[in-house]
Amino acid sequence: MKIEQVKKLTTVERFLYWIQERESIRLKKERGEAKPWTNDEILQMYRFCNVRRMNDKVSQWLLKNWYEPNFDHPQMLVACVLARHFNLPASLEVIGFPTVWQPEKIKQQLRDMKAAGNRIFNGAYIVSGIETTDKTEMVVDCVCQPLILSPPKIDNSSMQQSVNTLLPYWGFGSFMAGQVVADLRWGLGGKWRDKKKWAPIGPGSNRGINRLLDKPIKTKVSQIQFNGFLRSIIVKVKDSLPRKIWGRLEAIDYQNCLCEFDKYSRTLLGEGRPKQKYAGLDYEVS
Repeated sequence: MKIEQVKKLTTVERFLYWIQERESIRLKKERGEAKPWTNDEILQMYRFCNVRRMNDKVSQWLLKNWYEPNFDHPQMLVACVLARHFNLPASLEVIGFPTVWQPEKIKQQLRDMKAAGNRIFNGAYIVSGIETTDKTEMVVDCVCQPLILSPPKIDNSSMQQSVNTLLPYWGFGSFMAGQVVADLRWGLGGKWRDKKKWAPIGPGSNRGINRLLDKPIKTKVSQIQFNGFLRSIIVKVKDSLPRKIWGRLEAIDYQNCLCEFDKYSRTLLGEGRPKQKYAGLDYEVS
């Protein structure tokens, strides 16, 4: 669908369209079909996460190289924290899965990597730090080390309870705690009974919810409100889209879709543009 046609849809129809079209792009790409994989000019030109979080490139790397081979490892929590703070397979390959916690070795490996002119952080997640402290040092010493010295008791029956367990630790807001627990769900055994109905709110998903509700973008949505809205969205998606799309989605995926939908809407409505370009065409666009 061309973006002029997309503009004529209602906001809810546009959200459903985004989910279906983004998933269609993934499938066409995986089948090896020729570009373009969509007629949507925005989806052709800019990078958007997948509908299902675990289909993203970094998530797939983590699943195959860190989480499945080390399933239920005692150091899985700190591994997930490192994984999502650096979020770059090249860096994670250098330090390796932290079977034994060696903070000085990790910091030196990453310093050497940086000194060689290599990037060590992926900018997908904002990692806030202390201005006077090296960012790598901050992640290892201030975020990871307290989890080693005073390990939280992760409740692997509940995403929500596990997020709440991380929140008192330095460096963890709702969004980052949620991303770490979303990975723990794949690295630790457990029921994770609320994985289909609970997800932490983040800045992007807050804006996405406001767009769907036709509220001012900056309206603050509480965690309780967010999950009420999320349950309604899940029902709407199930009623409107094929099972092959929603059948594998968990609540964190809907949270992710809301964030990406906000990014798409900003571009569609002329409010801004995504940072990363996407090679969705077989020719360059100037």
